[in-house]
Amino acid sequence: MDDGTVSVLIIGGGIAGLATARALHARGIEARVLERAVSQPARGTGVYLPANAVRAIGELGLSSGLADHAHRISQQRFLDQRGRVLMEVDLDEVWGPTGPCLAVPHADLHDVLGSGLPVERGSTITDLDAATADHGIVVGADGVRSWVRSATFRGSGPRFLGQVSWRLVDDHAAEISAWTVWLGRRATFLAVPLGSGRTYCYAAVDRRTADDPTGREPSALADLFGGFAEPVPSLLAGRTEPPYFSPIEEVVHEPWSRGRVVLVGDAAHAMSPNMAEGVGMAVEDALVLAETVAAGRPLADFETRRRPRVEFVQAQTHRRDRTRSLPPFVRDPVLRTAGQRIFRGNYQALTAAP
Repeated sequence: MDDGTVSVLIIGGGIAGLATARALHARGIEARVLERAVSQPARGTGVYLPANAVRAIGELGLSSGLADHAHRISQQRFLDQRGRVLMEVDLDEVWGPTGPCLAVPHADLHDVLGSGLPVERGSTITDLDAATADHGIVVGADGVRSWVRSATFRGSGPRFLGQVSWRLVDDHAAEISAWTVWLGRRATFLAVPLGSGRTYCYAAVDRRTADDPTGREPSALADLFGGFAEPVPSLLAGRTEPPYFSPIEEVVHEPWSRGRVVLVGDAAHAMSPNMAEGVGMAVEDALVLAETVAAGRPLADFETRRRPRVEFVQAQTHRRDRTRSLPPFVRDPVLRTAGQRIFRGNYQALTAAP
């Protein structure tokens, strides 16, 4: 554009893209969102939001909308495979004035972020040069396998982290009252209450290849976790539809910007979900990018400000994965004796604003 106004084209209508559009609109900046998918995301998974993510969503002016759909999480419980307590964390004590931690169905979070935003579904671009000629800035918010990242930086794909995962929502597990994880030998099962008797479940196993070892057969997933304590077997028993499956991948890429193109969210820095910071980092990206654009500063300034925080979180995910993968006879005593200190170290830096 040559009239002095700033226009932003956002490629990707997921969490990062919607948050970026909303943050830009709040600063009076025109933003257009293109989303390749024709329909809204499927319902059937959930999201746990640490307090820094809740704070960032609140800065978009969405606190009340989020609260209408979310369930407050005040405690995290870490158990071994047999259900014995390894440690319990008081989240309100850890996060303090940063705010509460919440859990919400993924589709509801998407709806809250997208409320009132026009999204051009079934749309994408194939020519970045033309897009940057027509818009002041192009934002790649198109996820782990970002086309924008590939087209701009060439050949930078995600790295498989040696784990695969399944996600589902159970509608009958009212007895799950806290964020609860069962840690087995190279296998993990997480249950997070969503309210109204619904529970978000996340299962993961270590694996050398990124394919689904269950062959999308629900009974095979139940067999994988059959040795875990109740209610894990019951949460998986009797299912007829395969849950959402995905390999765990990471994007470590430098730089995030080139010319008038910039990456946000998973397109720039996808990471292991073990800190549940994917949404938090994406929404913080949106806030900082909008501030950068509104101030007329170079896009490289956005990266300079965000990269240390994102790299800190990625480093913590690596440490947590290494701890999780230790043999239980080593890992479990470590969590019992030093788990509280480790947990606080993971998150303490995120209590400060981005």
